[in-house]
Parts: sequence; C-alpha cells; structure tokens
Amino acid sequence: MAETQEPTAEALKQRRKREKAAETAAKLGIEKFTVEVAGIFKKDLQRVMKAHGINNQQDVHQRLLMNLIAADFEAQVKMLKIKTTPFVVTEKVSRLIEAAGLKSLADDPPEPDDEIDIPK
Repeated sequence: MAETQEPTAEALKQRRKREKAAETAAKLGIEKFTVEVAGIFKKDLQRVMKAHGINNQQDVHQRLLMNLIAADFEAQVKMLKIKTTPFVVTEKVSRLIEAAGLKSLADDPPEPDDEIDIPK
C-alpha cells in the first residue's frame, strides 16, 4: 500500500489561511456569486468604470444589485427592461444582404409551390 505523504508546513499555513478567510466570509455573509456575461460588454464596462472611478468589477455588480433591490417595483421594471441601441442598415450592408439572399436561392432553389418574390 502507498503511504500518504504529510502536508508541508507551507501547505498547512495556506490551509489555515483559507479556512480563516472562509470563516470570516461566513460571518460577514459573503458568498461567491459568479456572473458570466458576453465578452462584447467588456470594453463598455471598462469605459464606464473608468469614467466613475471604479477599479473593481465586483464593485460594479454589487452597486447594480443594491440599486435594483432598493428600487420600487416600477423602477425595477424600468431597470430590467432591455434597451437596445437603434441601428440603421446602410445601403452597402443592404446590398450585401440582398446578394447573400439571392445566392442562397441560387444554391438551393425554391420548390415550385413556394411563394418567392425575386427582385429583377
């Protein structure tokens, strides 16, 4: 049978440190709360943090949650409503979309009973 190796002094020190941190967190009611977001938000979030002097992303999430929870129901509805930035499809993009659609129709022709209006 293989013998189990005793932890080193450094390993024991680190274990005590982790246990103490966990005990302190438990006393303060701190829990780990993982938030996964699309990477596309990173630059915008960094810009907002810099503009408001915030250097910790966790601080941003906590402030947002505290403000959401403290708000009345109607304000919560407004805060939780997804806002999208309006965009305009340029002529160039419109032509690219049209060309891709026509190519798709050429690659996979419609069935005879399909109603397709192909611009001339």
